[in-house]
Amino acid sequence: MNRRFSLIVTALLLTTAPGAFAAPAPSAKAPQEKPEASNEFEAQMLRTAETKLAALANEAKEANAPTKVVKSTPTKKKKAHSTSKKHTAKIRLNAHPKGTLVAEKVLNRRLTEGEVKGILTTTRDFTGSDLSGMNLVGVDLTGVKFNRANLHMANLERANLAETDLELADLSGANLRGASLNQARLRGTRMEGTRMDGALWTDKTVCKSGSVGSCIE
Repeated sequence: MNRRFSLIVTALLLTTAPGAFAAPAPSAKAPQEKPEASNEFEAQMLRTAETKLAALANEAKEANAPTKVVKSTPTKKKKAHSTSKKHTAKIRLNAHPKGTLVAEKVLNRRLTEGEVKGILTTTRDFTGSDLSGMNLVGVDLTGVKFNRANLHMANLERANLAETDLELADLSGANLRGASLNQARLRGTRMEGTRMDGALWTDKTVCKSGSVGSCIE
């Protein structure tokens, strides 16, 4: 590159100021130039040559300058979070430092007897829970929430279900003999095959023997 630069400068000087290197032929008729005019012309040619040399130097400097490589910072991929969350209620009994039981709702799984006892001592809310086949003979279930609960084939004989919420619950095949349903809410409750001999109905009517699926007065 330095050799090429030297050749360009030499060619530029030869083409732009030929008069600086070759003396003009003497002429008898031509008047002799004044020293002031010759010096001014040489100064002007020198300035022109310096300007062109500076331009060539800038071009050479830009050509030799190293190109900057811009590194692209990798973008971190965000983990896709599932927008659909399962709101499954859970009932779990955890041992509290003070010995109390903490109950959380559980759906899609049948509750254990221990979990049932824990809920009865806390929230008394079995909404949507699975208590199918549960033995609740003689248990005080006053005011308990059983709406949409699964009590299929549960044994509720002599249980106190007064003022309980049994709306949309499944009591099919359950044993309600001698149970109290006084003022219980039974709207939409399934009671196919439910045995209710001697049960106390919502209006305090005692169901006769043979009451299955409905209270016979």
